[in-house]
This record gives sequence, C-alpha cells and structure tokens, in this order.
Amino acid sequence: MAAVHHALALAKRGLSVFPCLPRKKEPATSRGFKDATRDGALIRSWWACNPDFNIAVATGRPSGVFVVDVDDAEAELARLEAEHNRLPPSVEVVTAKGRHIYFCLPAQIEVRSSTNKLAHHIDIRGDGGYALLPPSIHPSGRPYAWSVDSTDRFADPPEWLLNLVVANEVKGAAPPGEWRAIATAGATEGHRNHSLTRLAGHLLRHGIDPLVTRELLLSWSTTHCHPPLPEKEVVRTVDSICTRELARRTSR
Repeated sequence: MAAVHHALALAKRGLSVFPCLPRKKEPATSRGFKDATRDGALIRSWWACNPDFNIAVATGRPSGVFVVDVDDAEAELARLEAEHNRLPPSVEVVTAKGRHIYFCLPAQIEVRSSTNKLAHHIDIRGDGGYALLPPSIHPSGRPYAWSVDSTDRFADPPEWLLNLVVANEVKGAAPPGEWRAIATAGATEGHRNHSLTRLAGHLLRHGIDPLVTRELLLSWSTTHCHPPLPEKEVVRTVDSICTRELARRTSR
C-alpha cells in the first residue's frame, strides 16, 4: 500500500499527519508539525509531490494522543513499571532503536514533549512534538512497523504515568470554587491521583512549605479520598511535584 493511503487511513482515525522527507525525520513542509492535518485533499497533494515522503503524526492536542518514546531503554521502563504498575496494552510502533507507545490524551490535560523527564532515554512526545509512523523509513534504512503486541486502540494512560508527565494540570487558571470543590468534596478512584497532583502544584506554587503541603495532602487523602491513597503514593507524588517546582523557580 502506498504511503499516501496509510496517511489517509491514519487521518480517518483522528490523527493529524504531515509529510517528512524520505528516509529522514525532518519535515517536508515549511511549518512542520504545525501543518499537520486530517484533510484528505491536502494529504493527497503532499504525497503527490513525492510518494516516498515519510509519515509523521503531530502528537499532543492536534491528534489527541501522546507517545512514550523508549529509546533502547527497556530496563528503565521495566524499573518504572516495577515501581508503579505495568503499562496497559496500547498501540505500539517498533522503531530503529526501541518503540513508541501511544496513549489517549485526556481532555483538559496538557502533556508537553520532553527529553529524559520520565527516565533516562525515555522521552515524551506531546504538544509541540511529532513521531514517525509506519511505513516510514528511519535514516538508518530500517522501516517503522506496527508492533506484533500492538492493539487496535489507544489505551488510556494509567494515573501514575500522567502524574510523571503532566505539564499543566488544567488549561487556564482554575476558578477558586473549583479548588474548594476538590479540597472539600475529595476524589473517587480514577480521579484521586490527578486531584492530588493539582492540589500539590497549587499549594507549592503559592509558596506553601513542602513539608506542610505533604502533611495537608496526607490528611486530605485520608479524609476525602474514596478510598484513601496509600501514604507512600501521596509522599512520592508531592515530592515529585516539589522537585519540579523548585526546578521551575531556579530556571527563572
């Protein structure tokens, strides 16, 4: 099947695609991932110019997915899964040196592209990023391919993964009433980690001492989460957000 047919099929699945140069990762359009589209006529016109163009997907909000890019780092990924939990089966692409694992991007969550943030040699492709898709050819000459372990749907990311990669918890400033609702109504299973992450970031950004923040959220988890989160998980999450906040302050 010609590359253009693959690009059109991907666009029909909701992915915004654009061409990259043959056997390269560099975009073939002037604005790169900002030109990504699901418009069939535009896609056909691109590949009519060169049927050998690679196919790239604009990750993040344009396509509603983000990618965990495991670059020869299976041991690091295994360590993360042992510490938290196994990643659910999802769409996977085999690359020249590893694999790309795709996940749905939850509504209102912003996941930005990052390098080595999750772990050494494990990058995130989200807003502001892109990834090549089969049957693109890597500069080494090896083709990208769908993994034999790949599913036919994009899985929802586990809470622990979102906690580690989330950039801004919610687009735009949350109104005071929303913070009061989280603090007083609490959170049920499936929403606890996200609410904890938001509260920790909110308190730390407003200058609350990290130890005070930790103790407040341990109490909040015990009294307002249904069921309460494990103490170790609360401490780990608050410490992670604290490290990120300190890095943000020192980079100013």
